Amino acid sequence: MIRQLFERKPSPEAQVLAEAQALLDDGLDLDFVLGLFPAEAEWLADMLETSAAIEEAYAGESASYYFEGSLKAKFLAAANRPAPTPIALPVPQYSGARTAVASMGVVSAAAAVGVLALGFITAGDAVPGDWNYTFKLANERLEYTLSRGDGRVDVQFRQTENRVYELQRLTRRGDVSVSTLESIEREARALAELSKIQPLDEVQKARAKSLAEQGSAVFTEARKQPEIDPARVDAAAAAFNDAVATALGTPLDEPPVATASPSPEPVETGTPTPEATAVTETPSPSPDPSATATPEPSPTAEATETATTLPQESATAEGSSTAAP
Repeated sequence: MIRQLFERKPSPEAQVLAEAQALLDDGLDLDFVLGLFPAEAEWLADMLETSAAIEEAYAGESASYYFEGSLKAKFLAAANRPAPTPIALPVPQYSGARTAVASMGVVSAAAAVGVLALGFITAGDAVPGDWNYTFKLANERLEYTLSRGDGRVDVQFRQTENRVYELQRLTRRGDVSVSTLESIEREARALAELSKIQPLDEVQKARAKSLAEQGSAVFTEARKQPEIDPARVDAAAAAFNDAVATALGTPLDEPPVATASPSPEPVETGTPTPEATAVTETPSPSPDPSATATPEPSPTAEATETATTLPQESATAEGSSTAAP
């Protein structure tokens, strides 16, 4: 039962061909056999002709005894013929200098590969002036080239932020240069141009505002560096501000960089500042021995007496000094 399930049954065409071939083997004519199968006569004729040609090929004259004997002798002779001796090529002789040069070449290539790998791995925190900063720029160019659409905008944001962070680190080290400011301007302008093609969404606009605030703080610190011209820093800050405003599509609420102004000085007003004034003591007349002690007058009375009697006392004192011998 299981065998019948897996047995392959012949197709109807195979059955027709088998019946027609059996009739031909019984000695019937080909045209008569094709007339028995008119529906299959077109393809059956080709198949029967092919089978007849195969039978004629097998029924041809067989090889003679002498041919078989000569073929067998040639085969045995070829088997007994000795194999040719392999040619031994001489081993090339290498001098010690060539070996040393080859070894140095291999070591140099391995060192170069190691330096390249180390440069790309450690280039994330590099700043202008570091030995691996070139690898960082190469990574950024490759990342920007492979990006598309919103991904390219995010890549440009990240590169602009990297320039701001680099300026911040260089400011702390006191190593700010004009090329660093130019790189920030270049990345900011690239962001502005890219925003014209791919408008920013709300998340990216918030990121641009945060970038403007960071740039404001960094430019303020960079302006204090003695090795860079403050006017050049102001120009870079203005360009950065314009680029971020262009990316946002609207002017910023506050400019990212404020121009440094001297510390305010006190302005003199019409109201004088109360100051301690020196009290000029008026020379009092020499005490009169015959004068009797009088009670101390009140402040009001003293002020009135001073205003009234001071000229008289002064005159008296002046007269006394004149009369003295």
